[in-house]
Amino acid sequence: MMKTTEKILQLLTQQTDYLSGQELAEKLGLSRTAIWKAIQTLQANGYAIDSQPHRGYRLQDSGRLSETFIRRNLTTTQPLQFEIHDSLSSTNTRAKELGALPQTIDPQVIISDQQTGGYGRYGRTFASPKGTGIYLSLLLQNHQKNFDAGLLTTATATALCRALASQLKIEPSIKWVNDVLWQGKKISGILTEGITDFETGNLKQIVVGVGIDYLTDPTTFSPELQERAGSLKSAVLASGVSRNSLIAAFLNEFFKLYPTFNSADFIADYRQYCTTIGQEVTLTQGSHLTTGRVASITDHGELVLEDGRIFSSGEITKLRS
Repeated sequence: MMKTTEKILQLLTQQTDYLSGQELAEKLGLSRTAIWKAIQTLQANGYAIDSQPHRGYRLQDSGRLSETFIRRNLTTTQPLQFEIHDSLSSTNTRAKELGALPQTIDPQVIISDQQTGGYGRYGRTFASPKGTGIYLSLLLQNHQKNFDAGLLTTATATALCRALASQLKIEPSIKWVNDVLWQGKKISGILTEGITDFETGNLKQIVVGVGIDYLTDPTTFSPELQERAGSLKSAVLASGVSRNSLIAAFLNEFFKLYPTFNSADFIADYRQYCTTIGQEVTLTQGSHLTTGRVASITDHGELVLEDGRIFSSGEITKLRS
């Protein structure tokens, strides 16, 4: 049987305005005193509940991951389904599990407070400590015959940069292809994966994973990692923007771009964010290394060197002005 505190929390979660103690008492068939005691218990357990005389109680965004607070800040008209977990091995792994189940065509958003087996490109470990990061995956149905993974990846990076700039008032940048940086250090990685239909071999679904070092303490990184990895912590504390608000802002920006991402109408913004242009780079593809100065980014998100060589994939392992 659901506890009184759980019932009250459920009602407050569904309500954007204040609920009076009398309303709560009538809905739950309890006394005002019982409501007051339950509210105190919830507050003692870390729930931010504002109490106003003659108005009642209102649940506030305390930083806990919450579908309610994400939805309060959504402006996209795209119907979304949410799963929010305390801990997962990986949000991308969970998205792929969901992809194998019967489901609606609406995009699904999988978020976890912690990942125990988070991973990035080339299977590298992605550290995902509890309560400080944003670990999110989107499960999308593929309805396009000519799906361009490179464009979706660059569109995702662009959407994230737009959200960070608008919410945190910072100037993020992108290292080709999809590493999002702030103050010259990586604060986010993006991983796009496909799910194919076993019978037809066609690309059935797409998983877009985003990991962000949001409130992570950069001093907890290993000395080697501190050389290239950063955190948004100082900007977040200065702005007071919660994880829920940033997640909503990212989803708003992503679903502005996603319906037409194949048209590359966002690529001018991507080029503005991409600080790799004009830099001398070493590009790694497997065991093959290529060195050259970056001239531009094509309308398909490909890297163009000054000597005319074009690359659609690879990893920039060295970058020099």
